[in-house]
Order: sequence, then C-alpha cells, then structure tokens
Amino acid sequence: MLTLMRDFYEMNAGKNNRIILSAFEAFLNTLVKNDEVELARDVFDAFFLSIPKDRMQLTGIRPNPTTKHFNIMLGGYSRTGEALKAFELFDTMLDIGVALDGFTVTSLMTHPISPEKITSLLVQVETERAMLNPAAYRSIIGAYGDAGDAASACWMFLEMGRACQKRGRGAESWNVLLGALARGCTGDKVSTALDIYGSFAAKRGNEDLDVEELASDEFISLVDGMTCLDASFTILDMMRSGNQTSLLMQSPKPNSQGYCLLASALSGFGTSASQADRALTLFRDAMKQGGVNPDGRFLNAILRCFGDDIEAALAAWKTDVGPAAASQQGNGNINLQQAYNGLMHVCGRALRPDIATRIAYAMNKAGVEPTEVSLNCYMSGKRVAMEGKTGNSKKGLGLTNQYENLLSVECTKYNTRKWLRANEGQEI
Repeated sequence: MLTLMRDFYEMNAGKNNRIILSAFEAFLNTLVKNDEVELARDVFDAFFLSIPKDRMQLTGIRPNPTTKHFNIMLGGYSRTGEALKAFELFDTMLDIGVALDGFTVTSLMTHPISPEKITSLLVQVETERAMLNPAAYRSIIGAYGDAGDAASACWMFLEMGRACQKRGRGAESWNVLLGALARGCTGDKVSTALDIYGSFAAKRGNEDLDVEELASDEFISLVDGMTCLDASFTILDMMRSGNQTSLLMQSPKPNSQGYCLLASALSGFGTSASQADRALTLFRDAMKQGGVNPDGRFLNAILRCFGDDIEAALAAWKTDVGPAAASQQGNGNINLQQAYNGLMHVCGRALRPDIATRIAYAMNKAGVEPTEVSLNCYMSGKRVAMEGKTGNSKKGLGLTNQYENLLSVECTKYNTRKWLRANEGQEI
C-alpha cells in the first residue's frame, strides 16, 4: 500500500493538490482506524513535513497539510493515549500556521493533563481565534473534571452557554458538568468548597466575553461555595423544576445518565459511607419523573450508594431496585446483571462473602450468570473496606476464605463453560 501511495503521489505531484490531499487524508484515516498510528505518523512526516522515513521516501514539492490531516493524527494519538506525541504535533501545527478547530481541541482534551495545562492550552486556542463548538466545550469541561478542578468546569459550562447559546444547553452538556462534579466527590476533595471565581478558567480572562457579566450570572451564585455533591443536587433540582436564570432557560429534564451521575457522586464512585436514604429517594424521584429508564448502570450506581449497609441494600432490592431491574429485559439480561453486580460491591464493602455467594445463586436462578465481573465487583468493594475507609469492622463470619472460594468458583463457571464450548471437538 505504501508503494501504491508513493507511486500515486509521484504521478500527480504538481498537477492537482486537492486530489493528492484528499488521497492522503483517506490513507491516513484508514491507517489510524486500523491502529497503525505509528505508520500513519511516518507517512505524515515524510509527505507533509519532509522528514525522511525508512518506510516512506518521497521526492518532489509537497502541498501544505490541512487541519483535517493534523486532526486525523491527533485523533489517532487520542486512541493510543500518547499525550506527549499529541502535544508535540500540536506545537508543530501552531508553528506552521495551520488553523485549529473544535475537533483539534476535543482530541487534545482526551489526554490526562493538569488544570494548569488545560488553561494554558485554552489560552493558546483563544489566541489562535479558533471557534469552539459545543463538543469542544464539553471536552474542556470534562478535562477539568478529570483533573479535579470542578470549579473551572463550572465556569466553562457558563462560557459555553454564552458562546453557543441553545446549542450548548442540551442534556449532554449538563451531564458532562454533572460528571465533572461527580469526580469531585471522592477522596480528600469531598468537603472542598467550589471557588468558581478563583478558578484557573475564570482567572485566565477571555477578551471575547464580558467576564463581569458572566461572573454576575445567577448560575454561579447558586453553586459557588458548595461542595461538589451539594452543587450536583442543586443543579438536579434546577433541571427537575425548570427554574430559569439568564443562562439556564429551558433547561432539559434530567435523563437516566444524569441520575446515574448523581448516584455516582453520592456514592463517591463506591467509596463513600452509606447514603441509603438519599439513594432511595433519588431512585424514587427518578422513577416518578417519567421517561427515565432504570438501566443497569443507573441501578448499579444507586446500590453502590449503600456503602457497607448490605441489609438496607437487600431491602431496597426487594421493594424498588429488583423489580426495576427485572423490568429491563432483553440484551442478554445485561441490565439485571449490572444491578446484581451493584449488590456484589455492597457485599464486598460489608465483608460478607456469604451473602455474595447467595446472590450468585440467586443470579443463576434468575437466568443471569455471575461472571468474573461480578467477582471483581465484590473484590473492589472489599478493597475499599480493607483500606479502612468506611468498611464494616467485623471480619465476616470467620469463614471468609471458604465463602470467597465458593464465590470464585460460582463466578468463573461461565468462563470455564465458555472455554469448553470453544474447544469442543478439538484434541487436547
């Protein structure tokens, strides 16, 4: 293929740059989609940057690369997680004056970077006068959330509302903000108050926006100074009631993903103390709203809110969560399985492998095979308990190892049967 591309280029060099650029665009895209990112970079360097490569030697005058060519490579590095190469390529893009766009920003924001780096990158993008679309803003909000800077995420949500108007106010945008706040509900950040005015994003300045007007928006006054968890519930109430501010007119009703993110925040992604009452209230509110699908991810997140309170979790399963899970049939019972796995996590938090084993039996009876994922959910809960964060101080029933062995056998039967079926008829 490399030979064909080289021959194609040398036949068309200097005749029709548009055809050549389109051909290399398609070629690079094919390589990246087939996980040949390193080879794609060799082709990119040899053709566009005149850097000799053993696998791709070209002669003749080359046209300048376009934004699309750079974006294909940046998208490839996003797939492989090679942040250093991505940012080096971004610097090259700036050096030779290729215009940035929303996809450029979105690709760069997929890499784990610090709040300072995100802000610096944002300033560079604004200096280049790049137009940011809602997807780019959402990637920035998500990146700040991943970096532990929920305050900057809130500020950028406000900027997105101003810059993108209605295009930036759909449920997807709100869920990205709720996700950023949820990531501030773990570890030592749980009790930290949001300082939105003093955040990296707010202090960087933006000449395209009236910062004073932005800072006076009612949205900030509603959540500034709150913890991430309290801010999450305030935003949820705002969405449910349809309260209007200058930014948040016609806010969408929360969907299943939004409620799932609230549950994740409440559980600290499975690390917080029991929040049984609030979790059950959140679940019932979601069901009353209508239009919220109790899918497996949401039910799993709700159950993790019970911490190590396995008795309360089982009671909620009988009255609320179990019937909701059973109503979501189809797709290989994946929703029911994910819900059961939430119970497994609570068993691990409670250090109760005996109950986890009984749940594995119940899963089989319900036509849902417990798998290694189920076992891993139990073990992840147990790790939280053993780290001394919020786990039950009792060490099970004195038969922990025996019950965990039984649980392990029950959860790996499926893999064993799958292996036997795959090798049926083959000589061993």
